[in-house]
Amino acid sequence: MNWIVAGLIAGVVAYVVDYVMWGKVFTKGMDAFAVMPAAGQAVQMGPMLAKSAVLALLFGLVFALIYAQLRNSLWVAAGPLAGMELAAVLWLPLAFCNVGSGVWYERARPLLMAQFWSWLARMTAAGLVVGLLMT
Repeated sequence: MNWIVAGLIAGVVAYVVDYVMWGKVFTKGMDAFAVMPAAGQAVQMGPMLAKSAVLALLFGLVFALIYAQLRNSLWVAAGPLAGMELAAVLWLPLAFCNVGSGVWYERARPLLMAQFWSWLARMTAAGLVVGLLMT
């Protein structure tokens, strides 16, 4: 399958995973990190969801492009495990960044750990989809 189509599908899957992680899983304690609107104003979820969707689609496209370029260099020949392998390799710098920043920013540690797990779920889902579609 074409990497562009696979990337767009992976972007949609990443968007759904991101929505579930931040909308359903990481709900308790995250209010301290949110910027609330002024009194009397409603939260504008539409523009925020649209920005998140565009970023997720771009993420899926970039992930699929990197997979297409590095597919022959992976330990796993092809398939979903190859996509997950690439996802793990790309996730490691983010993991070290989040854990390392948590050492210095004690108050932000819950947010950094939420990003740690959210990116793992997003990367794994995108890796599964791209690896499955681009075999």
